[in-house]
Amino acid sequence: MSFTQEQIIENIIEGLKQIDRDNPAASKLYSYLYTADPDLDEYLSQLKEFLDLSNPNKQEIIRTGYLLEEIALICFCGLVGYTSVKSFRSPSAQYDLLISGDTVHWKSICELLYLDFNQRDIVIEAKAITKSLSDSQFARLCSIMTFNLTNTGLGIFFTLNGASGFPEEGKPRQQKIGNARLRQVIFQAATKKAIVVLDKNDILTLDKNGSLITMLIRKIRDLQELSGIPNAPVEECIEVDLPESPSKLKQIYKTICAKKNLPTD
Repeated sequence: MSFTQEQIIENIIEGLKQIDRDNPAASKLYSYLYTADPDLDEYLSQLKEFLDLSNPNKQEIIRTGYLLEEIALICFCGLVGYTSVKSFRSPSAQYDLLISGDTVHWKSICELLYLDFNQRDIVIEAKAITKSLSDSQFARLCSIMTFNLTNTGLGIFFTLNGASGFPEEGKPRQQKIGNARLRQVIFQAATKKAIVVLDKNDILTLDKNGSLITMLIRKIRDLQELSGIPNAPVEECIEVDLPESPSKLKQIYKTICAKKNLPTD
């Protein structure tokens, strides 16, 4: 049986409406909703060159700020269904990138990212600073999303070294929150809007199809869970947080994975 182009499109649209982000099988569709641009490799290579510098000068840091903006644009234009891309300085605020869509594909992306469709805009800020993002810098984006870009439901920082107070790789599980992490939590509780932070390690994985959606889902969900540890890499198809404990959860899970021939680490 053959289908017309219109029938194929209708079937795809109908299928997108039925996406359940909590079903592991849904991850197969992420590669359809986010396709990494082949040109992104060159930009990520330039970013790696900057990261290898031991003591970058002011001009190199400024150039990397523009580079992060360019990487963000290329990545978000890899999402299916966007209809608006903006970046400008207005009388009330300046922002690096604002992207939105009015299509059923964009609605599917919104549902995956826990966004109401009437707040379907995504604002992106690129910060090529050598330190972690400060609380005051985080507060600025909170203010923009509250008073200027009221239709924005998700804010994203593209950074090199994350934000202050966020869990760090190799550190013990975080038991208390403060600094920018505390503001992130309070802002989400007060407004139901999420702001997430991508660091250099996150950004360097965005050349994989589906990776941007997987990463954002995990970071937004972690904002609800506050696990106290960094998010799992996008290469891991299943997030697992089962530390050693008297109840032997980790050991039991390893047995289950062995039966299903699944990786455990």
